[in-house]
Amino acid sequence: MGDATMPASLSSSVEKLMTDKNCGKEVIVVADEQLMITRDHCPEILLPVNQHSEIILVQRFSQQNRRLLSVEDEKQANFSENISSTPRPRGKSNSDLDVTGSPLKCPFSLGDGSSELSPVTLVSLPAAKKARVSYSPVSAFKAEIIASKFNMALRKLCNKTSNNIPLWIICDGKDAQGTLFCGLHRTDTEVTRTVISSSGPFNSTDNLPSLDHLQLHLTAGCQSDDIISSVKATYDVLRCEEENENSSVHMTCKWKEIHKILTPPSFDAHTVVLVKVICCDQRSPAYQMFQELSVLQGFVKGLKCGEVSWCVREDSSSVSKDLEAFFTTIKEKAQRQKKVEEDAMVEEKFYNRRQNMDFTDLLWNVLMKCESYNELKSSLRSVFKAIASGHIRPQIHVRTKTKIGIAALGLMRGQSGDPDLSGITPIEMLVDIGMEKIKRDYVNIFQGGDLVLGDELSWFVVNEDQSIEKTMSLLEKLHVGFQVVLLLRTYLHLPQAILKQFASQALKELKLENSSSPYTFTFNVETGKVRQFLNSISPTTWEVSLESNLKKYSKSLIVNFSKDPLLKFESNNNDCEEVFDEGEKDGTEDTEDSYYCCFYNTVKDKTLF
Repeated sequence: MGDATMPASLSSSVEKLMTDKNCGKEVIVVADEQLMITRDHCPEILLPVNQHSEIILVQRFSQQNRRLLSVEDEKQANFSENISSTPRPRGKSNSDLDVTGSPLKCPFSLGDGSSELSPVTLVSLPAAKKARVSYSPVSAFKAEIIASKFNMALRKLCNKTSNNIPLWIICDGKDAQGTLFCGLHRTDTEVTRTVISSSGPFNSTDNLPSLDHLQLHLTAGCQSDDIISSVKATYDVLRCEEENENSSVHMTCKWKEIHKILTPPSFDAHTVVLVKVICCDQRSPAYQMFQELSVLQGFVKGLKCGEVSWCVREDSSSVSKDLEAFFTTIKEKAQRQKKVEEDAMVEEKFYNRRQNMDFTDLLWNVLMKCESYNELKSSLRSVFKAIASGHIRPQIHVRTKTKIGIAALGLMRGQSGDPDLSGITPIEMLVDIGMEKIKRDYVNIFQGGDLVLGDELSWFVVNEDQSIEKTMSLLEKLHVGFQVVLLLRTYLHLPQAILKQFASQALKELKLENSSSPYTFTFNVETGKVRQFLNSISPTTWEVSLESNLKKYSKSLIVNFSKDPLLKFESNNNDCEEVFDEGEKDGTEDTEDSYYCCFYNTVKDKTLF
């Protein structure tokens, strides 16, 4: 196929996009198809195969594209990672499964008679749901001729510039192989081509292609007994249902030698645990503690801006009734109050609640529920009156530095009169005891649970001269550290020695100035410590990579098995276009053992130069 068959505008359009970073879009005609080609940042979905930060993206020019060009001409198209694709038909067994159609034939002409296949990459879909992205894919039946013509344009361009960036064609997946992407990258030394296709769901693991079957496809047509294999398995231990509302725990295992598809990690696998903490996750056993911290943050904010978000009671109780019960408890010298169910959940799962609560700690539990400034002020008056009259004799730490604690000690010793409760003083008193109480709670969790040493905690709790805002920031970080340990213990059942190691690591990272929400932590763990747990659950994705290297070219086959489809198409009847949606199930009844597959064939060829 000669260059004379190439549309006159193709070569110049590609060259313009390759060399001019400010050139966002070009509309051209190739093989009787009107196409829109754009230069944009590489979507996350293609990053595993793209070493470049930018790509040339090819899609069909449609009414949707026309509106984008006319209404948002100054904006770049947003090609994000939320691309998805249609599942292929069910029910193929491993004996008749066609992994790539013809594993050694290139799906588009090189212009020089070569027939090698293209490279491929894994596409990982984020667990959290995200907004869909609309594209207009090219017919997979025309992708071959379109790719061939672009390949010739890139071949000519190699003689003019070394600044070639990868080119990707979005396909509709309607051919027999379910082709979704065709990629092409030429340099002055080699050409790399990519085809991504999909199949599934397979309702039984018995129907999945065997390892021998995949190796046969890789080596077909060439003499190579030296196959390098590797596996990457991911596990959604705690899945994030809402991006900014849920914490998550994910595990990734990588190892070399395999003998069977979907086998658990070997003992020498490299295992990483990724923990993301969202403090407001209502699923957490420590959510009640977060609510207490949030109430305190509300009072601190009120000191700064003058507006306080007071508690709104949903039951018939009142602070005055709670105070009477509190006074009775103090008189009986019982230093424990009933725990709410949420705190009991934490206690059962992880730690024993602090026993050494003093008067100010218990008083915070009552006064934090005040519904107004006047109620808070009246309640404090009642407390100080009860102490001054001898009605109660509270136990208070002698070295207390809280305003309420100092005032109470003075009243019991007859050394002071009624404390001043004018202005914002009542709120300052409440914030004071709240910070001390919550600080002691976290110290008890980490030290009482034998998680960290006192020196590791001192940076967070020894803060006499710092601002209230800084103190609150440190308390939030202590809560995050507690959440990390709680997630690891609850969902991975890690032994105490490893929890102690990871708690120390988390607190060190939380000392960094750039640590902020959402908080993420990465922990390396010995596979043997979690292998029993991994054997009890199914992987979310299981990816095998097979590679064969010859003198002039290298070939690889990557197959990704996943519980959810990595890609999915939806039809947009208004414009007769395709909408790439996130990988959700298509409404069919999939069994627990069902898997979707994505196949990637790769060739890097140097024989053309």
